Amino acid sequence: MNKGWQQWLLAGALIGIVSACGKKAEPTPDIRPVRTLLAGGSSAQQGGSYAGEVRARHESRLAFRVPGKVVERYVSAGEQVKKGQPLARLDASDYTLDLAAKQAALSAARAELIQQEADLARSRELLKQSFISQAQFDRQQSALEAARARMKQAGAQAGVSGNQAGYAVLNADADGVISEISAEPGLVVTAGQPVAKLAADGEREVAIQVPENALDKMRSSKALTITLWHNQQQYPGELRELAGDADPATRTYAARVRVLAADAKLQLGQTARVALPASASQGLRLPLSAILDTGGKHYVWVVNGKTLSVKQRAVTIAKLDGEGATLSGGLQPGERVVTAGVHLLRDGQSIKLLQP
Repeated sequence: MNKGWQQWLLAGALIGIVSACGKKAEPTPDIRPVRTLLAGGSSAQQGGSYAGEVRARHESRLAFRVPGKVVERYVSAGEQVKKGQPLARLDASDYTLDLAAKQAALSAARAELIQQEADLARSRELLKQSFISQAQFDRQQSALEAARARMKQAGAQAGVSGNQAGYAVLNADADGVISEISAEPGLVVTAGQPVAKLAADGEREVAIQVPENALDKMRSSKALTITLWHNQQQYPGELRELAGDADPATRTYAARVRVLAADAKLQLGQTARVALPASASQGLRLPLSAILDTGGKHYVWVVNGKTLSVKQRAVTIAKLDGEGATLSGGLQPGERVVTAGVHLLRDGQSIKLLQP
């Protein structure tokens, strides 16, 4: 009896195994990772934008007009200064001694001039009495003129020495902010070596670099938009200066955009973005990798954000170039489209959005 039950149990187990083997495995869902882009969401598509730095309209690199050793620095970077305020000082011992020597020479020349004037007055009286000849009188008069010239020369030399002694102190040439200073005590500088940078109060600008393919549009743009990075505050702007030659390293053109209606929130050194206005006829721009060309017609894959799936949609291309495609129909601004892997998708396919 027990042997019969064992046979029945063995037979049931075999049937279960065969039944399990006959079941089909559930298919793994096909989820494609893709990169996407919001149509019309890129600032470059809206006309182009370029990052830059807020700068002062007038910036001065300050330097001592005489060589020497820095002995004292009065200000630090970031300090507000007034015109004529001392910033740093050189050791002026040599210039002080030279000035003293030139002043002594001036005093000697003045004394000599006084003596020559007195001698000429006596010579004039002696000439009237015929005690000296006309030639002697003329020589005395020439000696007086030479004494006057020597006094004038000594005065000029004393003035130069006085100026050099004064140049040992570096003063601010305008009201503004010291953005840089390298005049540390002990530093020996040459005449004209920049040791400080002064950003003058007043107008503010954004310094940017413009690629050559955007030069014409930058020149023709009447209104620009400046956006601060840290708080997204916007200001109107206008192009003030555009370099005539490209930077040899970056092959871009330096430009200065004047900030209109600047306020206290605009600080030197802040990061800002200058955006060009979009043309009304510009249309939506997409990279070439987003366009699917099938049978002479053009399509894009539009992403459904709720279901994370894609649907193919026909679009009309107005212009095609090496940088992308300009659409004239079939897509609305703000719709998300696939920009990579368009040949591997199908309608309704599930996708996974990759980080840009």
